[in-house]
Amino acid sequence: MTPAEFRKRLGQLQEVITRGLHYYAAWTNLLLREEGKVSWSLEEQNQVLGRFKGFFTPVGFALLHMAFIEFNKVFDTDPKAASLWNLLGAAGQDTSLVSDRTPADVAAVSRQSRQSRKMLTALKRRRNQQLAHVDADPAPVDPILKKDFDDLVEHVVSAFNWLSTTHDGRVISWEQSLQRVERDTSQILDMCVEQLRRQRSTAEDTRS
Repeated sequence: MTPAEFRKRLGQLQEVITRGLHYYAAWTNLLLREEGKVSWSLEEQNQVLGRFKGFFTPVGFALLHMAFIEFNKVFDTDPKAASLWNLLGAAGQDTSLVSDRTPADVAAVSRQSRQSRKMLTALKRRRNQQLAHVDADPAPVDPILKKDFDDLVEHVVSAFNWLSTTHDGRVISWEQSLQRVERDTSQILDMCVEQLRRQRSTAEDTRS
C-alpha cells in the first residue's frame, strides 16, 4: 500500500469512526441519564421517553444499531475496505507507513484491539443475523454490554490515533463534535421535560 493510499484509507476510516461515535453519543445521552450533568430527574426522563415513545423508541434503536454497524466496518477484513484491520496489516508489512516503527509495535496495537474479541464476535453475529440480514433461524448472540462496547470504542480510538500520528503526525480529536452531539441531544430532552412540567403545573392550577 502506498503512503497516499494509506492516508486516503485513514481518512475514510476516520469518517466511519466519527459516525459511530456520534450515533453512540446521541443514544447514550438520549436514553441514559448521568447524574450531575442534567437538570431533570430519572423519573422525568422516563416520562418524556414514554410520552413520546412513538419517536424516541425507534430513534433509540436506530442510533444504537447504526453505531454497531459503523464499528463493524472498523474490523472489516475485505481487502478493499478502509478498516482498522487492513491498515494495521499494511503497517505490519511496511513499517515505513508508520514512521518506521517495528513490526512488534504494530503487533502490540493489534493485540490491544483484539482484547475485545468476544465483543467483536457478538457485533459481527448481530450484524449478520439482525442488522444487515434477517436470519430465519439465527444462532444465539451474546448480549452486548455497554461497558464492553465502551472498551471496544476506546481501543478503536486509541489504535486509530496511533496510526494517524505515526503515519504523518496528525492528531485527531473528536471531542468538539461529540460535545455538540451531547449538548444538542440534552437540549432536546430539556425542552421536552419543560413541556411536561408546564403541563403538570397547568393541571395542578386547574384542580386548585
